[in-house]
Amino acid sequence: MWWLTWRSGIAWLFGLISALPAAGQTDQLAKSSLEARYESGASYYQLTEDAFRIAGLKSSDRDVIAVRVCSSEPLLLAMAKGLPAPFTIADAFVNRYAYVPDKVFFIRSEDCLPSKSSSTPAVEVWAVPKGAALPPRIETLTFNQIRAVSLGRIPANRGVRDYRAAVRKLVDGLKETPESIGVVVGYYLERPSRMLRRRLKEASALLQHSGLPPNRYMVRQQAWYDEVSVNPPDTEPQYPDVFLVEMTGAGNAK
Repeated sequence: MWWLTWRSGIAWLFGLISALPAAGQTDQLAKSSLEARYESGASYYQLTEDAFRIAGLKSSDRDVIAVRVCSSEPLLLAMAKGLPAPFTIADAFVNRYAYVPDKVFFIRSEDCLPSKSSSTPAVEVWAVPKGAALPPRIETLTFNQIRAVSLGRIPANRGVRDYRAAVRKLVDGLKETPESIGVVVGYYLERPSRMLRRRLKEASALLQHSGLPPNRYMVRQQAWYDEVSVNPPDTEPQYPDVFLVEMTGAGNAK
């Protein structure tokens, strides 16, 4: 009954082949992985360690990086409010770990809002395997579709001395490009200095008198997220920085 044995062997072989994943099926089954979530900011060292750990994953498991902002507000505004700044996180992957800009995404979702009410949206970092879908989202931009333009010309310690002129430029820029967002940020090391607080208040008044709706700009204090010199010791910043966050010609929000 050799032919029965032969037929059984063929049937077994075809059964084995049909059980194996088809070409590309592994990629389809791969899922994005949440690698980090920040709800109340993060230190420079934590961001550095997280980026290093994610970049050390198997390359096929981190083919794309998605920085997801958990907010019910439009993506650009949510990004401006995020702590740590989503652009800072994404920049590390592009400029330190050689990701091409169109493989680093900014996305927004309302499915991941913090459990406690907060004016600062949660920020997540996702590793997306090759062939896998991005995490759930309602808006999407790539790294090269957004740019933050510093409007000051006279740099100071983590700010710009000509902040008044920069705010006036910001008002003009916001009126010219309705989809853009304005950010005035006062960085501090230990605690905001009296002069920094006064200048932020002045910048806020200029923007309030501009006639622009409040959802087009934000003014805030923010702990410095990068390295700090110990010897000689850094001094507290006295001036704010002023940015126009705008879309580039590379694409539009989806």
